[in-house]
Amino acid sequence: MTTQLSIPTQALSAIQTVPFTALTFSTTTTLQAIGQYSHVPGELYDEAARLGLTPAGPIQYVYTGVNSDETNEFTLEIALPVATSENPTSRFATKTFDAFSCVQYTYAGPWDAMMAMYDALFATFYQAGYQADPDKCVREVYTVVDFENPENCVTEIQIGLE
Repeated sequence: MTTQLSIPTQALSAIQTVPFTALTFSTTTTLQAIGQYSHVPGELYDEAARLGLTPAGPIQYVYTGVNSDETNEFTLEIALPVATSENPTSRFATKTFDAFSCVQYTYAGPWDAMMAMYDALFATFYQAGYQADPDKCVREVYTVVDFENPENCVTEIQIGLE
């Protein structure tokens, strides 16, 4: 896919995330089929409320083994950070995510334009001399979600580093 979109190098920053505990849903899927899990974030919030857990951050999608091939299978984890050290009995797993060395980019806009943005983002990422760790993942942290005005959505994208 080619795109006219470009991302300035200074828009990328190398960071170390902090560890967090989350209520999680995990599956194997493809980019073509990922839409079938759009109900999961709401279910994670409902389950956290049922368990009396306090959300401690926005929903995150964690992609392991993903690439630009829409038919490639990868592991998807949908995570709701929660303030707990317990492992409550739930239909969802509780998992602690380790600190993560990554390059961060903040994308503002509708999610349906993200594929073209990812092409530009990875071009800038490699051009800046970064190397993605093939064993790490890509995370999307949904900091602002606006279904009525998708152009207001803000997604923090984190690409794992070698």
